Amino acid sequence: MVPKHLQQLVPTVRGWLGRAGFASLTGGVLLFGYQAGFILMDIQLALLNTVLTIALLQAEFAVLSFAAFILASALVFLAWSVQSCPYESYYDDGTVTAIVPVYRDANVLSRSVESLRNSNYENLDILIVCEQHDGPTRRRAEELAALDGVDYLVNTENPGSKAGAINYAVAETDSEYVSVHDADELVDEEFLPKAVAKLQHNDVVQGRTVPEPTGFIESLAYYESVLLSYVSRRILYVFTDFKMAASRAVVMRRDALDAVGGYDDEMLTEDFYFAYQCYRERLDVAELLDYPSRIDAAHTITDWWGQRKRWMTGYSQVLHRLVATIRPVTDYRNLFATVICASTVVGSLLMLTMLSKFAVLVVSGSKGLFVFPLGAITLVTLGIHFHDYNRGLVSAPSWYWVFVPLLLPVYSLSAIKAVFEYVFSWNGEWYRVSKDA
Repeated sequence: MVPKHLQQLVPTVRGWLGRAGFASLTGGVLLFGYQAGFILMDIQLALLNTVLTIALLQAEFAVLSFAAFILASALVFLAWSVQSCPYESYYDDGTVTAIVPVYRDANVLSRSVESLRNSNYENLDILIVCEQHDGPTRRRAEELAALDGVDYLVNTENPGSKAGAINYAVAETDSEYVSVHDADELVDEEFLPKAVAKLQHNDVVQGRTVPEPTGFIESLAYYESVLLSYVSRRILYVFTDFKMAASRAVVMRRDALDAVGGYDDEMLTEDFYFAYQCYRERLDVAELLDYPSRIDAAHTITDWWGQRKRWMTGYSQVLHRLVATIRPVTDYRNLFATVICASTVVGSLLMLTMLSKFAVLVVSGSKGLFVFPLGAITLVTLGIHFHDYNRGLVSAPSWYWVFVPLLLPVYSLSAIKAVFEYVFSWNGEWYRVSKDA
């Protein structure tokens, strides 16, 4: 038996090992990026009958290709986001049950409920799902349940997870369509009718969520959402059938949810795993970007960091699950799902190497190339911000945008810490951000 005084040392030792591992892995990523940046590459371009050879350092090629990728992805995103739903609205095409799973959300719950009640979809039932030991939110749900079209239930079947709350609500209802929304989500009044219209041709419809940039941290969360949640995925969506299907601002056919067995309550990021399950089951997932929901962003740097670390821990868990269930490998979607998820995790780790590439550019005398990646990030984030501002979604840009380039390396640091801890010390804990009214 281990002596008590040694048992008390275990958390301290684990903490120091975690810090040492995080520092070592961070240093390793930076060193890898720096050394790779000096590799000389010959790029050949065929122009008519002439072959032009351009010699570039890998760091130079990396920053130029990154800028081109961001710009091309942003153009695709803007093109898709201004496309109106080509189908007419279906105002009475079967009941939609709008599920709002809540935990400690009493102060923001009315945001989603009131916005859903204002929806232009007529045949709509709103169902709040509470946790047993969350008294304030249960009382608020009871108050809102007095409104027409609103009801609530207590998650007694599988308490303690958002996935369990959604699955329980689905099991307790029998509507043809199911939508899922966060408690702080302000749903556009046209979103549900347009989504149901698209469900005449698709299995799942995913909307866009826009963090409200009300302050410094909130603005960074908004810009991060633009760059990493929407712009960066465009090329993947163009060349594959994979699309994200989350657990907020999403509408689906009931049989689609049944096909994947619902949301997995063992997953820290149940929405991320749900998207891969939809892909592997060959469900047709469509986006509806032109009727976004506004959501409450993280308000402190601690919340921002904790939330991103939880996401990356969840992504690592999903990758682990996909690798473990990759068979049969004869089904290419099992393999592709694993590769796509792995590229997300590894790509998040390697974003930090952009700092290494900049260091190589300084040493090699190519500092002028800084303008391409920094300019691309600035142009894209400000362009989409003005686009959202003109649509009345967000306030006008402020000086906070100058910090946008720092988002990528800081997000990468959270990914490195999350992946390291998942492999060596994670024991199931997760972080929850505070939400304002």
